[in-house]
Amino acid sequence: MRRFIICLIALLFPLSAAAAPDVSEFAQSPEWLKLLHYYKNFGSYKGLIHTQDFYISPDGRYNPEAELKAEIAEFATGESKCRFPARFNLLKDNGFVSGDLADCKEYQEFIKDVQPNGVTLLFTDAYMNNPASMFGHTLVRIDTARKGTQMLAHGSNFGVTSGADTGLAFILKGLFGGYDGKYSFNPYWTIINTYNNIENRDIWEYGINLTAEEQLKFVNHLYEMQEARIQYFFLTKNCSYMILELLEAVRPSLDLSSNYNYYAIPMDTLKTVRDVPELVGDINYRPARYTKIKYQLKQMSSEQYAAFRKGIKEHDYKMPNLSKTEQRQVLDTLYQYYQYRYTKGEMELKEYRQNSFAVLRKRSALSAAEELKPEGYDPSLSHGSAQVSFSGGVYNHKSFEQVTIRPAYTSLTDNNEGLIRGAGVRVTEIIGRYYNQNHKLVLQRFTGLAIYSLMPMDRVFMPYSYKTDFSLVREFNPQNEKEGTVGNIEFGIGKTLGLTERFWLYGMIDVHGQYGGLIPNNYWVGAAPEIGMYADFSPVRIHLAAEQTFATAKFGNRLQYKADVALGITRDLSLNFEFNASHNKRGHNQQEWLTAVKYSF
Repeated sequence: MRRFIICLIALLFPLSAAAAPDVSEFAQSPEWLKLLHYYKNFGSYKGLIHTQDFYISPDGRYNPEAELKAEIAEFATGESKCRFPARFNLLKDNGFVSGDLADCKEYQEFIKDVQPNGVTLLFTDAYMNNPASMFGHTLVRIDTARKGTQMLAHGSNFGVTSGADTGLAFILKGLFGGYDGKYSFNPYWTIINTYNNIENRDIWEYGINLTAEEQLKFVNHLYEMQEARIQYFFLTKNCSYMILELLEAVRPSLDLSSNYNYYAIPMDTLKTVRDVPELVGDINYRPARYTKIKYQLKQMSSEQYAAFRKGIKEHDYKMPNLSKTEQRQVLDTLYQYYQYRYTKGEMELKEYRQNSFAVLRKRSALSAAEELKPEGYDPSLSHGSAQVSFSGGVYNHKSFEQVTIRPAYTSLTDNNEGLIRGAGVRVTEIIGRYYNQNHKLVLQRFTGLAIYSLMPMDRVFMPYSYKTDFSLVREFNPQNEKEGTVGNIEFGIGKTLGLTERFWLYGMIDVHGQYGGLIPNNYWVGAAPEIGMYADFSPVRIHLAAEQTFATAKFGNRLQYKADVALGITRDLSLNFEFNASHNKRGHNQQEWLTAVKYSF
């Protein structure tokens, strides 16, 4: 009987005062701290979001416990719960509040419109024409439960609000936090149009394995982040970093962002997510329109290619010598080509309609066929973005050892599987050199930013190739026989001819300048025609270049040769052989040979 009475009391009074949830303890829990994006700042907490509307307590950004108490009090009266559905559900699940979100009209309309049924991480290839997107871009898609295509789904993008700023102002303000970042929601078809069709970037879709509860929490959290503003930094608090924060907010047991205090590259954050066991599910490749056209042209016979050329030149779509299957391939490619030119602004709407309708009329007379799609290489399997190399060599009969540290990203002769062939982006690369004869340690080079973008042209596409280089380099003055460090700037633009898919020749006109006390009159500027060759015979990759500089000072007049031959041993390890030579009209010639072991991680 006594045991029965005790059980009855326990049933009637299940929660004692001692079992009530502890506010102070919960305010320090990962569930609460990660959902509101708090981080440690010199021993105390600070919220990553700086807009006050994101918090209820006036001190909410700096006091997690005060914000928790304010939200409990606010939600108890029914106020503000509709603005913060993820927080309301979290506090409800932990016994702090009660009720539901059924009376939140705007929120319920949002859920009805989105119809969430999953979360997909999206990675877009590098966009070499935009400094903010040279490393690729990541965003998310809220998969929809609607029947049919995911084109009806919604995508969420964390982007910079830069206004009308462009060029150097845009780069500097983006690097030093001069802009805010915010989330936006858009139909997925508009995202496809922007990245796949307008910017011609391939998209990779990585399904994220979340429970149904986590999926709803993810969507609810994005809903309450719509008006949040975060100080945007190109290298740290960017699109990729914030995706890691979102996933941690939904599943607090994940530790994804802790290793990204100094820089966050989209490719690296993608690999971080991919490396979590069972977090990534299905993977889908969505090639850009440009990629598909190039691939389809490569599959054509000479007769098909001639018919394609005749179509775009003469708008004659008769192909009596081709089979119906071959005609379908040509007409499908022509239609995509006209779409490509129109979205690039190379064709007026009237001309586009005339050409595309003419092609569609011919195409409609033929049966449907499966689209020819290229197979991509998963970018999450590419080499590590950071690299260290150890080398030894000879400079003008003086032996040396050298260490190079490159935090990001890739060079022309690195393994390009999963990356863009012909693209090299090096950021904050440091080269330290030790000369054995005089026991001297010197800074050989510091590269702030160096880009090579080689895009081969053909009879259909004529893209430009370009290069830039902002660095500090070690130079020798033959007048006083002194060495020193000078500032170096280079910019070049030209064309690349693809003789085969993996063997290219290029030519550029470069503008080159240097500044420093070592140089006579402190500076020189000049123009330099450059020719080069790039070959990718994996595992061997070769880059050769020669340029003649005509400068305002004899110090800058020089003929330079460069050669870099890489032998890939693994994805991340290579053996490189390099040769550099410079012949100055003042009689000072330089020659350098080196062998390097490079490791990416």
